[in-house]
Amino acid sequence: MEAREALERAEQAQEVAAHADHFGRNGALLVSVLAALLAIATIAGNRATTEAVLSQQKASDAWNEFQANSLKRHVNEDTAAMLRVLAAGGPGEAEAREQADALDAAVATKYRPAQDDLGHKAQDLEHERDVAERQHRGFQEAEAAFQLAIVLSSVAIVARTGALQWAGAGLGLMGLLLFLNSLSLAIPMPF
Repeated sequence: MEAREALERAEQAQEVAAHADHFGRNGALLVSVLAALLAIATIAGNRATTEAVLSQQKASDAWNEFQANSLKRHVNEDTAAMLRVLAAGGPGEAEAREQADALDAAVATKYRPAQDDLGHKAQDLEHERDVAERQHRGFQEAEAAFQLAIVLSSVAIVARTGALQWAGAGLGLMGLLLFLNSLSLAIPMPF
């Protein structure tokens, strides 16, 4: 009877060892996939940050040019008005009127249309910045979920706890959903 018990215990030990090896392999595979997803989310988040900064800089440049054109437009309008008033009834009135008309033409053909274009361009760039910032925040949340999932999955391997491994896989899935949503911004997140 002791030999049979010893044989049964040996078989049970082999089954437990096989199960532990399988559990460990699955856990290591899960951690590897989560680490790869974390790296991708980090790269995407860094790219989104760069895009946000560049879009903000371009928008600032466009608004600066908008302001410069506005200043030039007002200077030309004021100069044209002064030329007309100061030269009225004087010997150089015709020449002053021509110069004032040229300034008005520059305002109408150059500065006003450029200001309209620059205003729209700056607003579009600000929108691009806002989108990139929303993506960056989403990628950050995905990164956090992946990091927590890696920790839980690693602890699950050491502790041989299936519940922790499932929790890690669940957080990893949540991170993946956050990552995919950050790419498309299909679901607005309250950031």
